[in-house]
Amino acid sequence: MYWTIQVLAWTAYMSLLGLPGLLEGGFTGRFALVTLMMAAIGIASSHVLRTSFKEWHWLDLHVVHLLVRMVAGAFIMGSLAGLLQAGFHDLFFREAEPLITGPGRRLAEVWLSWILQLFLWEVVYVAYHYLVRSRLEKLQMLRLEAANREGQLANLRSQLNPHFMFNALNSIRALIGEDPGRAKQSITLLSVILRNAMATVKRNTVPLGEEIDTVRAYLTLESMRYEERLKVHFFVDPALERSPVPPMMLQTLVENAVRHGIARSKQGGEVSITAVPKDGGMLLSVRNTGHYKAGRPQGGGIGLRNTRERLKHLYGGKASLEIRNQDGLVACDVFLPTASDLQPADIPN
Repeated sequence: MYWTIQVLAWTAYMSLLGLPGLLEGGFTGRFALVTLMMAAIGIASSHVLRTSFKEWHWLDLHVVHLLVRMVAGAFIMGSLAGLLQAGFHDLFFREAEPLITGPGRRLAEVWLSWILQLFLWEVVYVAYHYLVRSRLEKLQMLRLEAANREGQLANLRSQLNPHFMFNALNSIRALIGEDPGRAKQSITLLSVILRNAMATVKRNTVPLGEEIDTVRAYLTLESMRYEERLKVHFFVDPALERSPVPPMMLQTLVENAVRHGIARSKQGGEVSITAVPKDGGMLLSVRNTGHYKAGRPQGGGIGLRNTRERLKHLYGGKASLEIRNQDGLVACDVFLPTASDLQPADIPN
């Protein structure tokens, strides 16, 4: 690409400079010879400058030092290019006024012209490489950011799954002495839940319907422990079943509701899960019996902290999680924007 651009650009530029002569005398062998000679001088001179940029790492210098070298390089190579042009002119165009032994003004004009042309070439060369370097640095930054985001998500999941498993095993332990048969059934349900959780380790999102199945299995497991103390209600808009949601997120909110609402009440209570469209995205709501107080573990526990962090990393601040008391219940609402708002998990090479 470099050599193609060099040949085409210098040839076109020198042809443009000779355009007035071409229009006056038509295309001649002399015009072609002059154009090729000038293009060859430009290609050779600029290539020497490019070699200087690469060999002496001019692009890594401070802008002031770089500018000094650019001016010096353009002056040296422009002077040599001017001498080459003058020598070529005097050798092949003897009938014309000589440049080397003629008036100094004409030779100075040739020198100045080449110095300016080569300095302009340097400016274009530096601008191109600065642009490429800027894009590469931005791409590298995006890759590092994506890797960091993925690492944080993996860390959050590694905290979340043991957290859930610890609570589920406590529920099963409570059943072993009371009802071994139901304890076996609970272990089967737990294996289903853990299998689903492990299948989502490398996925940033899962279909809402898949997440709802995990929640149903979890609540069935907890119902064996709490029996009539736990009442469950679901309302999920069928149109949202394929919509992407963070894996284990809804299950975490439901688990939080059971632990801090139902488990702390002798009378038990109810947990309701709803999913409805809202503002182009969806609103997931978990409501449970109980009372929420800011600062208690319910608002600052690992499950909710992780949920907030996951939403932040996955949706870049466009998702939200809100907990409040409403009509005698604790209401936890999560707004998820459209799938197009999901942050990229990785940047293509």
